[in-house]
Amino acid sequence: MPSTYTIGQANESSFLGLQSYTEAQSNLFFGRNTEIDTLTTLVGLNTLTIIFGRSGTGKTSLLNAGVFPRLRKSYCLPFRIRLEFNDNSPDLVTQIKKVLKEEIDKYGFKVGSYPTSETLWEYFHKEPLWKTVTPIIVFDQFEEIFTLAKANPRFASVELPLFWEELSNVIENNIPEKLKEEFLHQKEKVEFNYKKQKAKVVFSFREEYLPEFETIASRIPSLKYSRFRLLPMNGNQAYEVITKTWKEDINSSEAKQIVSYFTNEPGLDDYFLMTVEPSLLSQVCAYIDKERIENGGGKISAELLKKYPKDRILRTIYEEAVIAANEKLVTEQNYEKKRSVNPVKKFLEEKLITSEGYRTRYNLGGDDEIFRPAINVLTSRYFLREDDNAIELTHDVVAPIIKTDREKRRKDIAFAKLRKRVAAIAGLLILLGLGALAFFTNETNHAYNKLNDLKQEIKDSTTSLSNLTTSIKKLREPKSSKQGPGNPVPSTDPNEEVQFWKDSVRMLGILNTRLNDSVGLFKNNIRDLNVRIGNISRIQTENAAELQTANDQLVILRRQARADSGQITSLNKTIADLNNALGLSNEKIRRLRDSVTYYMNMNKKLNETIQDLINKNPGNAFPGNLRIQVYDQSGKTKIPITKDTFLVYIIPNSGVNADVIEKNKTILFTKDCGGFNDLLPKLNSWQKAYFKDGYYYFPTLIQNGKYKIKICNILDGYFNLQMPSPSGEVYWKQNQKEKIAIKLGKF
Repeated sequence: MPSTYTIGQANESSFLGLQSYTEAQSNLFFGRNTEIDTLTTLVGLNTLTIIFGRSGTGKTSLLNAGVFPRLRKSYCLPFRIRLEFNDNSPDLVTQIKKVLKEEIDKYGFKVGSYPTSETLWEYFHKEPLWKTVTPIIVFDQFEEIFTLAKANPRFASVELPLFWEELSNVIENNIPEKLKEEFLHQKEKVEFNYKKQKAKVVFSFREEYLPEFETIASRIPSLKYSRFRLLPMNGNQAYEVITKTWKEDINSSEAKQIVSYFTNEPGLDDYFLMTVEPSLLSQVCAYIDKERIENGGGKISAELLKKYPKDRILRTIYEEAVIAANEKLVTEQNYEKKRSVNPVKKFLEEKLITSEGYRTRYNLGGDDEIFRPAINVLTSRYFLREDDNAIELTHDVVAPIIKTDREKRRKDIAFAKLRKRVAAIAGLLILLGLGALAFFTNETNHAYNKLNDLKQEIKDSTTSLSNLTTSIKKLREPKSSKQGPGNPVPSTDPNEEVQFWKDSVRMLGILNTRLNDSVGLFKNNIRDLNVRIGNISRIQTENAAELQTANDQLVILRRQARADSGQITSLNKTIADLNNALGLSNEKIRRLRDSVTYYMNMNKKLNETIQDLINKNPGNAFPGNLRIQVYDQSGKTKIPITKDTFLVYIIPNSGVNADVIEKNKTILFTKDCGGFNDLLPKLNSWQKAYFKDGYYYFPTLIQNGKYKIKICNILDGYFNLQMPSPSGEVYWKQNQKEKIAIKLGKF
């Protein structure tokens, strides 16, 4: 929404963003003319008016920049009050009196006194200023009376009952209890008209708190009569805001393109069916204006909008809000901050949109209380609205952004899980391969050790056999007859030689046995080693086959995942398209129903307002005229006189006219108009009827009020008339016979 900056400045934005309008910016407040007219009329006609609507619809701006300036022109003085409910805040009535004094001084009114210890009812009745100026107390964001006040024991138990009593007395014009006794016994000393209503009151609050206000209707019956619901803007109003704020800095085509940012339905040409949240409109336009200024000012061009399209603008605004909410969550709740996870985003993605991507309401539970700081931030930025412990997105155009983020996050999670699964399978296969290699290495080392032992035994046996062979050869050599010191003479004892040969044969058998055992053992070891080597080879082959199978399955899984992903994406797109079409149709039907209901209610209120104006303001013109017909006969058959036979006059019966008529009443009862014609110059604002097609008409529209009708040339042709007539028809009777018919209507 626009600010007070001059349109077209190169270094200042023309939009306020999330701020509300002030009264000083009323000349830049666009798009709400119908609402301003209706609400101003309701406030003017009623003692109490309530205005309610969803958060972000612009209630405060409508009052400040729309209604207040109109009321001041009607000799009203609005006092905007937002009550405080802190522990150190003054009591509620004192807060009201403080604002009254500040506003009176601000606008330079001269007063006999400021409100002090007396009741508000008493102050409004006795202060002379309020005889010419109507005070209007406007309580803004008044839902806090049911939230902040009730949460504080001081206000809930002590001050609220007194506050409602004071307010009820002002609204219903009830004499306060402490003054009733005084008034009953000292009426002649009461210095003011305590029967006349002096002040008006306006309550402005979020519409979800309307049921709470119904609970105080028994104290304040006027709460039921004058109500105004502020709806979001439609596309036409958004277009007016854009074009009248930027003026010459934007063309119609670019303005229409910006309006299209606020619908998910492509090609929607009926702006009346669009719903535009003023808060989001303000943020989007502020973003565009900021980029316009940073690009050197000038007009909002097609190139600028192409550079900053709808998705980019909305995502930037959304991301800023989510980051701020996440920071608040981390700061106030000591929530663990993870580099790759934004808990606020995840909360929005999982709770506030459906599987098809449409916004939905979510009822907060006890586990969600940790997100309260973040919810408050998003509510203050008008991305969320809260209603009876349930939250929802404020606008449909944010839902696709959240849906896109959710799909990306879920795909990332699925891919991460797939990567972990593949890594686990690969790790298992590597462990199996390493185990097989270790087993093969261990068995091979064991076989080599056995083989070395066998080789050593064979070597030892070979050495023993070689020594035995040498001994035998020596024994077979012929005895030498030559003796010397180096050649001892062997023994010639036959028994010793036989024993030697026996020992040699025995040793040879032992060696042969050992050799045979060693050879057998070697063969067995070789056989066992071959078996083990075969087992190891088989295990390696099986592991290699399993590894290849796992790799093949992984390839198949990847192909299936890609195929399934494509099919799922295609199906999701088809489903989303169908749901979008259905949702848009339902939304269009809902909007049409809301629009019909809204305008039916507006028409009803307008008719009620017109009737109140008619009843309460007799000086205003009745929306029609008089038609008079004179009958020649009466009874069962009435024959209208079709010739211009009579002279018909209407005279306002008020002021000077009433005095003149009262003094000359007998002249009015005469049949002819001689005396009456002499009386006419003394009367004011009378009219003479003209005759046409059997009827008499007056040339000027008849105002509401009291009148005298004089018909010349007919006996006793004189009677009173009150405009408007409840029945719309008046008959003049003589001798109980209808002779003259007067019809009210548009002629």
